Order: sequence, then structure tokens, then C-alpha cells
Amino acid sequence: MVGLSPVARTVVRDGVIDPAVIARYRAKVAYAGPGDCWHFTGAIHPHGHGRFFVGQYTRVDTGDRRDVVVIAHRFGWAITYGLGSLDQVPVLAHECDEAGCQNTAHLAPATTASNHRDWDIRRWQLGSPLRDTRGPAGRARAIREAILTGGDVQAAKDAGVRPVDHDQLPLW
Repeated sequence: MVGLSPVARTVVRDGVIDPAVIARYRAKVAYAGPGDCWHFTGAIHPHGHGRFFVGQYTRVDTGDRRDVVVIAHRFGWAITYGLGSLDQVPVLAHECDEAGCQNTAHLAPATTASNHRDWDIRRWQLGSPLRDTRGPAGRARAIREAILTGGDVQAAKDAGVRPVDHDQLPLW
């Protein structure tokens, strides 16, 4: 995985094939239909992506324990397609625009440039999750809270829709 030290990569490599780690990841995913978003119910990064604790390692030089935490949807991708597949994927773009989505069918390999370009186009679409007034982390946290408390997930999503998006008709 991009940006991991060799030792941390070993922890992730072992995690994507460890049934206990996989079960812990899957317990934090709210599965829905195959075409729906599967929202992460664990830790949320300020960018709205799920954060998943894979495991720990001990530094040889200091003896300090270090946590290995990864972007959750990248861990889910590695479970599905193998850790090596991430070496060729600098960015996994959410085609659904839900930063907390774990459904690998909603993810697409991208470059940083293409992901930013697509974001810049889609953030102007009326009702887009990218226009949420709470930002991506606020949206992901509201969805997570609704899932964990048995609340109305759609209402949690709708709460961040800009008022202008409700009444504005597209110009073309």
C-alpha cells in the first residue's frame, strides 16, 4: 500500500488474510444491497473516509509499539483484490461520492489528478453528497450515527443538502 513502511505493510499483508482481522473490519461495515453504499461505522477521518486499525508492530530499535491504521475502503479493496492490487492504484475514487462507502463496486482506480478533476465537476451537481453543508466528515459521522442508533439514514443524508438544491432546477 502506498505510504506504508515495509514493517507496516507486513502487518497489513497479514491482516488482509487473517479471518479475525477481516471479521473485525466487516463488523464495522453496514452492508446493504449490492448496488447500495456500504457505510463504515468505525472511526472517521476528517476527509470522511473510514479509518481501520489493522494491528501493531514493535520497533526493533526502540521497542515502541506502533499502530497500523489504514483507510478503510483501501483495506476492503485489498481483501477483495489482494494487497498487491493497491500497488498499481494510487487512488481509489468513490464513484458514489460517499467518502465512507466500502462497497468495492463503487470504487474505481484513479490518479490523484483524475480524482480531483471528477470531484471538481461533480461537486456542482445539485443534491450531490459532495455539496453536503457538513463536509465529508460531518456527513459520514451523521450517517454512522444514524446506522448505529437505528435512526433514519436517508434523513441523515438529507440533513446536509443545501436548501438551494431542494428548489433549484438544473439549467441544462
